[in-house]
Amino acid sequence: MERSPQIFLRRIPEANRTDFVIKHEGAWVTNMTLEQKPDGDMAPSSLSLSDLEAQALTDRLWSAGFRPSEGSGSAGALAATERHLADMRKLVFPPETKITHYRNNWGVVPCSDG
Repeated sequence: MERSPQIFLRRIPEANRTDFVIKHEGAWVTNMTLEQKPDGDMAPSSLSLSDLEAQALTDRLWSAGFRPSEGSGSAGALAATERHLADMRKLVFPPETKITHYRNNWGVVPCSDG
């Protein structure tokens, strides 16, 4: 039975880079070959991960501090919820309205500030 590759992350902050280190069936992947293919030809997979392994890689990237840039996923959902709550607060708790005039038995009278 073929074992799936293991992917490790090595953060190098001073170089603003993350290295991916891959181990497969007891051997380390050290080189990847680039081949020119005519347009339309199907290239073999460079790396294949099961859904569970892809999730583990995503979790490792998250632990290393990477987040989706377009705001999707949990972070995006939270931001949308926060915006919704802010809108709801405006509806339920409108800003205090300053009263500038009031009506009495003799008509509309301006209010004094003091």
